Amino acid sequence: MDSDFNFLSQTDVGIISKEQWDGVVSILVDKPQSVDRRVAGRVELAKNENNTDNTTSPYDKLIEQANDFTSNIENKDDIIVQKLVSKNADKFSDWYRVVIIKPFAVTFLPFNIENKDNASTNENGDKITVIKDDISVAYKLSYIDSKCLLSTENGLEEKQKYWLQSVLLPTACKWLQDKLTGTNPGSLQLINLEDYVKTYKLLKDKYAGQLVASWSESSDPEKSVHEDIGIAAYLSCLWGDKKVSFVDLGCGNGLLVYLLNSEGHNGRGIDLRKRKIWSTFPESIQSCLLEQAIVPSLETKFQDVDWILGNHSDELTPWIPVFACLSSPTTKYWVLPCCAFNLTSKYQRKNCSISMFRDYLDYVTEMGKLAGFEVEEDRMRIPSTKRICLVGSAVPNQDYESRKQKVLDYVSKQIENFKPREKVEKVRNCTQIGLDIIELIVKMVVNICLKTENLIPKYSEGFWNAGGEISLGDVVGQLQEEKVDLSRLKAECGGLQTLLKNNHSVFQVVKGKVKLRVPSSAKPMFDNAKIKRRPCWFHDNHPDGCLLDNDSCTWIHNTTSN
Repeated sequence: MDSDFNFLSQTDVGIISKEQWDGVVSILVDKPQSVDRRVAGRVELAKNENNTDNTTSPYDKLIEQANDFTSNIENKDDIIVQKLVSKNADKFSDWYRVVIIKPFAVTFLPFNIENKDNASTNENGDKITVIKDDISVAYKLSYIDSKCLLSTENGLEEKQKYWLQSVLLPTACKWLQDKLTGTNPGSLQLINLEDYVKTYKLLKDKYAGQLVASWSESSDPEKSVHEDIGIAAYLSCLWGDKKVSFVDLGCGNGLLVYLLNSEGHNGRGIDLRKRKIWSTFPESIQSCLLEQAIVPSLETKFQDVDWILGNHSDELTPWIPVFACLSSPTTKYWVLPCCAFNLTSKYQRKNCSISMFRDYLDYVTEMGKLAGFEVEEDRMRIPSTKRICLVGSAVPNQDYESRKQKVLDYVSKQIENFKPREKVEKVRNCTQIGLDIIELIVKMVVNICLKTENLIPKYSEGFWNAGGEISLGDVVGQLQEEKVDLSRLKAECGGLQTLLKNNHSVFQVVKGKVKLRVPSSAKPMFDNAKIKRRPCWFHDNHPDGCLLDNDSCTWIHNTTSN
């Protein structure tokens, strides 16, 4: 096969280990959606790994026919047949490929499948065979002499050539230099990928437009709507064809209850505070949303439901396995943990060798196991940094009474006086701190950045000091040396970082470091953008004034200021 391939491009990536190479290959093979936006994921149809599996597969013919496009397939090669599931079936059909993995080389052979006589039979009883893809050609990534090489078969068209050179190769090389291992678990492990893609698209087409257009909450409608649609699609696939009863504890905007009930399930949502959007739902949904405090106790039960849901349920999260156990022998649960709480207070980490969030997930998992559940973990596909969910199903053949008593004994020793959050929550996003303190800290952080000289030519004449990029830890240390009282910031969510991000016209905060935001003359990307509505901080406070003149800057230059 190598003799039939033509060199296309290469990038020097330096010395890498086999572990680094195999890690990147595992991402390209197992998570094709990471590099191809058309793809929702892959389904493995057949695999011939080191020739250890002697079982037959209806897709073995694909492996055999791959011989027509390659040579010298040895026992050491891994051969995998995959179906790539299209993210949008209206634009792209699903397609297929055979992957051949050798040491420091991976080859992708695109194929189409057709129904033909005298062919293998798939799981649906359809006759299948394979023909070479008439749009894409085979391509190969390899690592030789510190370089990552890309080569292809003859017949490469411009569209595929652009993707290979501008997307695939640069992405693979970046991952190689980032030392990725590819060990993170994939998403949607507990449900069928193809079902999820279809269900998500159905719900999105059915509900997203109207919900975004009529959004009445202060949160971002695009994120909120698509996140809950993703969760609703996931639960629908998890539950299959069965219509279930459920309760969503800490339901917030109630959108998940609205979506699931609209799709034929029977559920209710409970939250401490009613949301504006509740009144926009149909009356049948409004009656299912209850404004009510849930005070966890050993008497809290939901015996009339199949599932208990906890979507960012905060203080209630570790209690949900307890509620599920006490409710009935068959009640199951699903939780999407976010803020870390134990049964009575803020969670205190136990294992400092892992991240705080990983430590908390392990704790919630252990709570589920203690309550007699088989707990499975999965990664959602939602626009949120907290995407890992836990699904609890009762371990079969357990004695329910002994299981329940074990939970009662454990929890009774842990709980004291649980206090739910106040109905009117205190704002802790650094916006309620005195303006004098905010202005003082902003000016001092700017001066800290300006200690490093980084001169940029001004729009008119002279230079503008953009300053250096400083870690937040160093900033805190220097503020403390200047005797700045940071005690009020410590009580706020995010502390100094949140304060600096709130002043986004002055600062950029990325990966724990802060630097000055270079004034931009770019036109706004959307209508009604907030420009020329506030004074330019740099014009009034920076030693060099603003980098731009009044006509170019998106903020107001007060020409009467000194």
